[in-house]
Amino acid sequence: MIKNISILMAMQDEAAPLINHFEMTEKFDCLAEALPFRCFQKQVGDLKFSLITSGIDAVNGVDNIGCEPATLMAYESINKLSPDLMISAGTAGGFASKGAQIGTVYASEKHFVFHDRIVPMPGFSDAAIGCFPAVNVNQLAKDLGLKTGVISSGSSLEKNPKDQLIIDEHNAVAKEMEAAAIAWVAMLHQVPVVAIKSITNLVDESNQSEDEFIKNFDYSVSTLNKKLIETIGYLQGKIIADLGDL
Repeated sequence: MIKNISILMAMQDEAAPLINHFEMTEKFDCLAEALPFRCFQKQVGDLKFSLITSGIDAVNGVDNIGCEPATLMAYESINKLSPDLMISAGTAGGFASKGAQIGTVYASEKHFVFHDRIVPMPGFSDAAIGCFPAVNVNQLAKDLGLKTGVISSGSSLEKNPKDQLIIDEHNAVAKEMEAAAIAWVAMLHQVPVVAIKSITNLVDESNQSEDEFIKNFDYSVSTLNKKLIETIGYLQGKIIADLGDL
C-alpha cells in the first residue's frame, strides 16, 4: 500500500495552495541544512505526505527553478524521506494542436524526455534525451479527469525550433523544466514517479511564453492544486498497481 509520498515543486507560489489547504507544517530537520529546499509535511488519512519546494536563490532572490535543483531535490527526498511514490508537480507549456488549453492538467504517460540536450554523436544522443520511465497512472488520470501524455523537460522557457523537433518526435504534450531530471533520479533508485502539470502557456500559438506564463500563472496553479488535492484523496488505500490500467 502507498503510505508515503513526496511531491516536488519548483516554485513556492505553486505549492502555497496545497500547503494552506492541508495546513501543512514546515519541517526544518528532514533535509540537509546546507540545501535551500523547504519541506512541509502532513499526515492525511493513511498517507504521510511530504511537499518539498526548491527554495530561493540566495543571490537573485527567485525560486530555484530548473533541472539542477530538481535533480538534487529528488535525490535528497528519496534518501531522507523514502517515498513509495514521487510526484513532480507544477506548471508547463502546452500545445493547442494537441488539445491543451490554459489550465489543462496533464498526468505523465510512458516516459520523460529532455528536449534541449542535443549531443549529435552515436549513443550520446539517445542518452541525452533520456526516455526515463513514468509509472502507469492511466486509471488515476481517467478517474480524476486528467489528460495524459509524455512530459518533456529543458532548461529554457523560450521557444526554440530545435527543441520543438524533439518534442514532436516524442509526441510530448507538455514542456517544462524539472520532471525528466526528477525521473532520472527516481529511475536510479527504482522509485515510481509521476508528473502532474498544469498548462500556463500554449507554445504553438503566436505569443511570448514568458508573458503568457505570468498572465495565466494564478489560474493554472488553481487548477493544478485542485487536482493535487483530489490525487491525495485518491491515493488513500491504493497500491501502485491500482493507479494504472492493464
